[in-house]
This record gives sequence, structure tokens and C-alpha cells, in this order.
Amino acid sequence: MRFRSQQIQKFTPIAIGFSLLFVSFLVGGFSALSLIAKVLFVLFLPGFSILHVVVPDEFDFLERLILSPIIGIAYTSLMALYLSTLNVPINEFTIICSVLLLSVPLLAYSWKRGKLRRTSFKSSITPSTYFILTLLIVASIVLISLPFPKNGILIPMGDDPATSTLAATMIAQQGKIPQSWAPYFPEQSQFTYPPGYPSVIAFLYLLDPSMSTPILVSLFSVFFAIIPGEIFVLTRRISHDNRIALCATAFSALVSVGFYQMTIYGRFPGLAGVALTLCLLLFSYLYSITGNRKLLLLAGVSLASLFVTYTVSFITATLFIILFFVFGLILFQKKKESVLGGLTVIVMGIALSSPWVFNILASRLMIEVPVKEYQTLLVWFDVTSVRSEFGSANLFMYYGYWLFLFGIVCLLFVFFRKRIGSFLLAWFLSIVLLMLNEIFKIPFPGWYYLQSGVFLNPTLSFPLSVLAGVVFVKLYDFLKNRLRYSSRKFMKTYLPILIVASLLLSTFYFESKPIVANAEIQTNRISTADYNAMIWISNNTSQDAVIYNDHWVGTPSTWIPVISQRRIVMPLLSVSEAGWSNTMFTRQDESIIVAKHPNSTEALAILRKYDVSYIYLSNNVSAQVEKWRDNYDAHLFMQSAHYELAFNEDNAWVIKVVY
Repeated sequence: MRFRSQQIQKFTPIAIGFSLLFVSFLVGGFSALSLIAKVLFVLFLPGFSILHVVVPDEFDFLERLILSPIIGIAYTSLMALYLSTLNVPINEFTIICSVLLLSVPLLAYSWKRGKLRRTSFKSSITPSTYFILTLLIVASIVLISLPFPKNGILIPMGDDPATSTLAATMIAQQGKIPQSWAPYFPEQSQFTYPPGYPSVIAFLYLLDPSMSTPILVSLFSVFFAIIPGEIFVLTRRISHDNRIALCATAFSALVSVGFYQMTIYGRFPGLAGVALTLCLLLFSYLYSITGNRKLLLLAGVSLASLFVTYTVSFITATLFIILFFVFGLILFQKKKESVLGGLTVIVMGIALSSPWVFNILASRLMIEVPVKEYQTLLVWFDVTSVRSEFGSANLFMYYGYWLFLFGIVCLLFVFFRKRIGSFLLAWFLSIVLLMLNEIFKIPFPGWYYLQSGVFLNPTLSFPLSVLAGVVFVKLYDFLKNRLRYSSRKFMKTYLPILIVASLLLSTFYFESKPIVANAEIQTNRISTADYNAMIWISNNTSQDAVIYNDHWVGTPSTWIPVISQRRIVMPLLSVSEAGWSNTMFTRQDESIIVAKHPNSTEALAILRKYDVSYIYLSNNVSAQVEKWRDNYDAHLFMQSAHYELAFNEDNAWVIKVVY
């Protein structure tokens, strides 16, 4: 029986893997299988090799399976940075070489030492745990896919997906991390957009260019369903209890509305930052327990990749490192290890990402932001705050939420002297302290980039999920012990199970309901008409054509450089590049003149100034720019001899300018 149990444990993950591949094929066909193969090669293989050699005995098979692609993201991000710094072109050949030159020697070394054969399928997790964890990850995939648009395609309209995909396209075209946004936006001489996530997309695209980068980005969003799996690994290691780990995973997969709204709005670089941050937290905690200095290497690499992937995640992760190791210095016996751990991770993180650190310091944080742009950033900071998320009129809920967070901090201080308590407290404070800056507004460099409502607050769901998992299991054990001496078998055996099942089903229902409702009222996907219009531009206009788009935010036209490979007058770079908003305000004011008086001499002069070939009017825009889009009436253009209709589908217009 023991032999059979070991065989089942060994082949269960293989059977589940083949089942998931089969389901992926049924849903997405060969395109889905091709993307999975590229992810396995570009991300999983390097990460698996690194984990197998650096810490061969630290993680079992399932844990390596979950962590490997995240380590692969860190490796890919830094490899793209170093290749660009050394002027080595990024292409299909260098990608394959960079993966194989790392993976093959490491795996060969591990095989020679016997580690690969001895630990490859070693697992301490039961088949039932595998099954439940798989169900939770599948549920997460379903929730990510729920807001499928009824009148459009999967491509989101937000600033992160449009700008990051354009950055990925430019990396693939130029074979390096760009120095500026030319040729698409020659007016902007600096490129300070974090290249980590775009580099991953560029690597995947270059291995098989048959799939366009926008579709690749949309399909790759399902990859972030691995984050609840990371929560499982992290919680299992700090609690040593599979039940708590599964409950924490269930809460993160079924209750985290903020996490799924990040996927809906396309905040993919932020999600990559979350995934890397969880790895950093795990390696730091394990080092504090085991003293294995090789874990500091993995933590340092994770922190370095965070800096080139998502700067806000880098700030929260660095603050966690400082808090956690300071707590260790105060409370625990290994004070030397705490000082060594904190300093090593921070110094290594900054040193490994130093080419990008110097670029950011020189071109973003040290630049003097124009007054008008600074005021706009303050407005943007308020719009993305927790206060804005609750609504300015709902003060009771807003201050009640801060009291709730304060109560959680006080609760964690009770267990402060335990290593788990100090870990959760450092994790929680690293997010909450930065969120508090929306109240205090301390003017440190770049403070207005801390998006407390749309990024920091959603990431709080992860430490809260771990805490909820602990509380839920303790409550379950309490009920079971109280009902243990009940004379009724139902009360003793089935009632606790029914309570657990009811809670999980209800949380799944209440999670999916707001996501579906939000997806119905929000217009955050490119409509089919807009996509067809951009394809028309790509096929029927010259390469040097300039498109005058209707707005620079909340409109599908920001995807024209990616889908149509054409320049636009108003790109979505205002938040990504310092000093750009003043330009956008000027062009925004000019667009009102073009919209309301298209036949006027002033409007035609504006179009000549930018050498405009076509005017693009979007069909589907976000709620924030609906009134702005209403300024445009395509029929006004058609009444003038200076304009000709080039394309029209539904309310998506491409109008040719005739000088």
C-alpha cells in the first residue's frame, strides 16, 4: 500500500498537468499550446534549473513547479537588461542561447551530483491536496476570464497594457531596450518605462511572431492565476499546515476582488511585480529560519528584477526587507544573520539592476517636473486613492476601513515576538505605511506614483488571505472539538464540512458577482469595430502616416502604434514619462478646436503642424472620456471638402485629411 501511495503521489501532478494541457487545447487550440510551450521554455526552464542547483533540497516538486516560472521572469528581465547594456541584440538566437547556456549546465551539474534524480518528483503533498489546489487555480483562471466582452475582444484599454505592449513591440523590433520612444514618438527623448514585463512579452513573441503582441498579452494574463499557487507555497512554509495553506489559497483565489480588477484593467506589470514580491518574501522568511545564504541570492535577484518590472513593487518589497530583518534584529537570537540578510538583499538588488537604477535616477526622479504636470499628477494621485475607491461622500466606510486596518496591525502586534507574527506584520506594514501617504502626502521623490487605491490596496488582499486562512482553520478546529462529543453523527462529522463548503461556495459567488457586474458596466475592452479599424489602418495606409486620435487616455486609439504600427498625435505616455503631460495638455486643447470646427483655418493649421494623414474616432471609450468623445461629430468632417471617409464600422471612424 505504501508503494502504491508513493506511485500515486508521483504521477498525480503529471496526470493533472496533462489534463490542464488537454483543457487548454480544447479552449485555445494550438495557439494556447504554443504559448504554453514558449512559457515553459522561456520562464519555467531557467527558473527550474536555478532552483534545482541553488537550493536543491529546499522545495519539493509542487513548490518548484509553482516558483520556477516566477524565477524565470526575474531571469528574463535581468537578461534583457544586460543584453541591452552590452549591445548584444535580442533575437530568437540570443533568447534560445541565453536559456540553454544557463539551463543545460545547471541541470547537468545537478544530475551529476544526483540531486536531479533524487529530488525531481519528491513531494510531501497528498493527491487530495493536489486536486484541491488545482481546482482553486482553475477557479482563478475562470474569474480572470469572466469579463469576456460581448461586443469586443480581450485586449484591455488601460495605460499599462497599451504602453507595456508598445514597449515589448519596440524591444522586439530594435533588439534591445529602447533609449527613447522613437520612431513612434520622436518628441519624447527618454525611455523610463520599466522594461521587465515588456521583455518577457518580447521574448515570448520573438520565439513565434505568428501571434500578435496584443493577443499574446491578453492570453498571457491567465498566467497570473499562478499567484494563488504562490500563496499556497508561502503559507505552507510559514504555517507548516496544508489546511491553512489551502484555505489561504481559497481566499486569495475566490475573494480578492482587487486582484481580479487589476487583471480586468490590464495592470499586468503590477501583477508581475506581485508575483516577484511573493517570491522575495518566501526566500527572506526561509533564510531567517534556515540561515541558508543561497536563499539571499534568490531574494536579491528577485528584488533586482522588481526594480526593472514595477517600481512600486520594488518600494514595497524593500520596505518589507527593512522591517522584517529589523524585527529579527530586535527579537531573535541570530542578530548577525538579520543584519547580513537585510543588507545583502538590498545591496544585491540595487547592484544587479544598477544600469536601470542610474537611468531612473537621472531621467525621472531627479528631473524637475513642470508645475502644470505636477498638479496633474496630484489630481491623478487623488483619483487612484483609497478615498476615491470608496467615493468622496462615503466617509463612514472610508474611515471604518482605516480602523479595520489599524485593528489588523494591533492583532499582529500580539504575535509580534513569533517569527510568523513578525513576518505578517512586516508584510502588512510594508503596504499600509505607503498607503498612509495619501493622508500625510510626504513629498519624497516620486511619491505621487504610489497608487494606493488601484495597486497598494489590492495587494493587501494577499497578507489578509494568509491571516484569514489561519483564523478559518482555527475556527474549524474549535467547532469540531466542541461538536466532538455530540450524540448525533451529522453534527459531529458533517456539520463542520458543510460549514466549510458553504463558506467557500458563498465566497466564490460573491466574488464572481461584482466582477461580472463590473464587466457589464465598464468599457475596458477594445470593441470589434475599433480593432477592425486599426487593422484597416495597418493594411491601407503608408508606413509614415500620422494618425490624429481622439484622446490620450481611456480610448482604444492608444493601441494604434502596436496594432497598426503607425504614429499617433496623442499617445498614452503622460504617466510613464516625466515632462510629457504638458505636451499632452497642449494637444488636448488643440483637439477641441479640430473636433468642433474641423473646417476652420486654425484646425487645418493644427493638422498641418503634426503632418496628420488621418483622424481616428473611437467607437468604444471608457467612462472617464465619454463626454470628451461626444465633442466629436464625424458628420461635421464629412461636410467639408478637406476630409474624406476612409473607414466606418458602427461608431469607429477613420477620416482621411485632404489638404
